Amino acid sequence: MNSVADAPAMTHPPIERRTGRRHRTLLQKRADRDLPEHPYRIELAGWLGALDWPSICASCGADTDDRLTVRKVFVRPRYYTRGPRSYTRHIIRSARIPYCEACAARHRTLVPPRSLLGDLWRLIWPVLIPMIGAGYFFQLSLRIALAEDSGGPNARYLFGVPALFGAILVWCLVIAWYSSRSTRVERQTEVTRACDYSDDVSWLWERERRIYAMSNERFARAFADANADRVWTSHDDRRSSHRRTAVFAVAGVVAVVVWAIVVLAPL
Repeated sequence: MNSVADAPAMTHPPIERRTGRRHRTLLQKRADRDLPEHPYRIELAGWLGALDWPSICASCGADTDDRLTVRKVFVRPRYYTRGPRSYTRHIIRSARIPYCEACAARHRTLVPPRSLLGDLWRLIWPVLIPMIGAGYFFQLSLRIALAEDSGGPNARYLFGVPALFGAILVWCLVIAWYSSRSTRVERQTEVTRACDYSDDVSWLWERERRIYAMSNERFARAFADANADRVWTSHDDRRSSHRRTAVFAVAGVVAVVVWAIVVLAPL
């Protein structure tokens, strides 16, 4: 089956397999390629928390009101960068997707076990050396400050150095916690990948939108029906392509005008 849009039920919004739509952007193609090979997929406008989720398990299709928070890590910038100096950062997004109790329990059994010691090591090791240095100079300068005469004229400046190293130590912990967020995200399993979602594939001037890949037909149909007003189609692709061309053309004209004013005006 190449597309469930060919099914007799014409009231459903289009749920497509990978298509060769001409005006798809590089972000759309890459996101579509990175998603699982599920038979049902749809592109919806709107952030994850604004979508309407049916009371159907995304994995087995059973009726359920339970939700499971599924977090994913995306790399930014979203275009590939090359070389050892390429800068990337990780963006974490989460969605509360309906899963029945049995599927949620199966997911928990499939998640690789984690240990507190392992999480602590992943948190600290990137900044271990600066933390050791800051901690050493903190205790050294603090002992010197405490040993000095607290009644002297410069007493209020004595604790400035240990305060500085204390701030560096705290800042190292903050940086370590922030930079290691992606390693603490629970891995996806075959259960949570039953309804998988991509990173934002919109342009700066467009609404956020994502591609969703689903394995269960009942859930996919209900999900598409619940968000029928958010479906992004090939018509929207064409309109976005024309708008993008117009924006780049206007930006090019403005750049030429500015260059002409700056370069030729003094003449």
